[in-house]
Amino acid sequence: MITDVLRSRRAQHQQWADTKRVVYARFLTSLAQAHSRIAMAAARAGTGPDRVQAVHDAFHSDPQHAEAKSVLRELAIAAPDHIYEAAVPVYEQLRAARDMLAANAVSFDAPEYQQVVQPFFTGLEALQRLMRDDLQPPASRRV
Repeated sequence: MITDVLRSRRAQHQQWADTKRVVYARFLTSLAQAHSRIAMAAARAGTGPDRVQAVHDAFHSDPQHAEAKSVLRELAIAAPDHIYEAAVPVYEQLRAARDMLAANAVSFDAPEYQQVVQPFFTGLEALQRLMRDDLQPPASRRV
């Protein structure tokens, strides 16, 4: 009976880890793809209202139905608090990049755009490390 209980706990832990892995991957992918879509929309669009609409549409229209804000909500349910708290500023930084691309006809190498987008990429990498560490077995986690 003890063996069955231990096996059941191990299976539940593995199932929960698998669920988190899927949500983590979906969130990281949704952020990266949203950035790519807004960058392409900004590059193709002119200026003014057309650009604003194109960038905002690109941000919100994910062909895989995994819009970043929706997956952030999934993350709020599945992830530990420290992961979710690290994810929110990354999402907000992507929104800041979106808003800059939508409002201004800035180039991608412009210093003002780099000041907004570099923290997004840095935060994305740090979030990925936190998520990867969270998925490690307790004995092999970094402290």
